[in-house]
Amino acid sequence: MTKTALVTGANKGIGYEIAKRLLEAGFRVLVGARDRERGETAVQALREFGDAHWISLDVADLASIERAAAAVKQQYPDLALLVNNAGIPGDMHKVGWAFEAEELAATHQVNFVGPFALSKALLPLLIANSGTIQNVTIPIEPLPYFNAFAYATSKAPLNVMTKSWAMSFAAENMPVQIFAVMPGAVSTDLNGRMTGDFVKTPAQAAQFIVGFLLDGENRNGQVINDDGTLAVY
Repeated sequence: MTKTALVTGANKGIGYEIAKRLLEAGFRVLVGARDRERGETAVQALREFGDAHWISLDVADLASIERAAAAVKQQYPDLALLVNNAGIPGDMHKVGWAFEAEELAATHQVNFVGPFALSKALLPLLIANSGTIQNVTIPIEPLPYFNAFAYATSKAPLNVMTKSWAMSFAAENMPVQIFAVMPGAVSTDLNGRMTGDFVKTPAQAAQFIVGFLLDGENRNGQVINDDGTLAVY
């Protein structure tokens, strides 16, 4: 039986490639995108691989999230997978104290508050369908070669949400799981399409991410590093 997945930010980059791989695996895929033209263009291309549909969704806008969740509940009650992929990096080169509070608030809205609100709104469906929430995340430990203050501080609560919700799911024996994956350095619009021996293509990142969705393992509460090991907090 076909299962439905919603992938946020799926009109381009890693999200598009995640959607493609899920379609190839037999999912119906809802392409969450805020821009109608870009979303529908992506859907037309993705239909070469399976049953894709555009959902109007802006994770920076709580009202948009509410509308999208209502549409999914009405039209796709078989939703079994939510991939929180959409994100913004903020300025990855600015030192932490140079940010304005408004900049941080905008980054946190997209990278944590939006995914939280969407996950909460769709949780009843995911419970009913023994579903999965997968969060696409990054390392949150500042490093000499990666000290992106806004990005890391906005993804840290997403990682906490992953572990906290998972603990509660397990404690209450709920038929749903949540986990997170760090794809590592990926060449996308977020980083100006960086290149290097250590940089993945969006297709390679999606293969890594989706592999954990399709391997049949219960990964509830895991935050998975880009080398496949588990992050320990």
